[in-house]
Amino acid sequence: MPQMPNIIVQLVHIQGPLKGQIQDFSQFPVQIGRHSSCQVRFEKDLTTISRRHARIERQGNRFRIIDASTNGTYVNGKRIADVYLRDGDVITFSENGPKASFLTKIEAGEAPIPHTRPAQPARPMPPSPVSAPPPQMSAPSPVRVPEIPSTPPPHIPEPGLTVGPGLEIPVISTNAPLVIQFGPTLQSYNLLPVTMGTDPACDFVMANNALAGRHLQIFFNENEYYAKDLTGRSTVSINGRPVGTQSVLAQGAELSLTDRGPKFRFLGGGRLAEIQDVVSDPLEKTDADANLRGANSEPSVPQKKSKSLFKSFFS
Repeated sequence: MPQMPNIIVQLVHIQGPLKGQIQDFSQFPVQIGRHSSCQVRFEKDLTTISRRHARIERQGNRFRIIDASTNGTYVNGKRIADVYLRDGDVITFSENGPKASFLTKIEAGEAPIPHTRPAQPARPMPPSPVSAPPPQMSAPSPVRVPEIPSTPPPHIPEPGLTVGPGLEIPVISTNAPLVIQFGPTLQSYNLLPVTMGTDPACDFVMANNALAGRHLQIFFNENEYYAKDLTGRSTVSINGRPVGTQSVLAQGAELSLTDRGPKFRFLGGGRLAEIQDVVSDPLEKTDADANLRGANSEPSVPQKKSKSLFKSFFS
């Protein structure tokens, strides 16, 4: 019997108190809510979330989310009772509440075992007839064969390195999945290539003055994802190394659109998620602060916190 693959479910929290966290689950059901027994647990004072708000169940190789709340569960903006989830779906817990994107991955070495038939025993071969030895003949004169100069083997680029201009992989229209998360925006595609930049004609438009109109192209060929720099200025880099014209996107690679960002992590399986830098929270002005501020008091210093989606996941 074929074995069921070990599928890992990932919830990437993109809005709410758990923003920036990535949770992996391989045991089901996954309970979501404010109750202490929930695997995805929100704080008790977040009353828009029910104590047991929703749960994710596995049915074969599919996953279904079931709502059990008062304020509702939404998938891609639509309130649901229960629905099967697909990679890239955005789940919202209560209207305008916390959001998480749903992703799956199959652990290596856990693919289904194909069915094989037992080998049939080999049939015995009939004995070869005994023939008389051939008559002896005189040895022919040796023939002089001209030497052929050896040619060096063709150069094959190392995997994962930039492909030279003479060996560019052709960009073709291919049915392949791609999910891009940038800030609160999450878009999924089923047809590549996908172009990113500030030009409104791009497939994924980004409002960033450091980017070109047509800045980057993601395409798929020969079971590999590629990043292609469209700027002509070697602006795009992978793991700190300029891609030149194009380069393979390996799982876990850090893709930088410029030396100042934006930056993405390629999670494999066509999933590209933003890596956010360390930022400072703005100071909030309150009447209490104004009343308590004395002549010799010093202004408070904002605390810094990391908003990287992947610090804990890849450490």
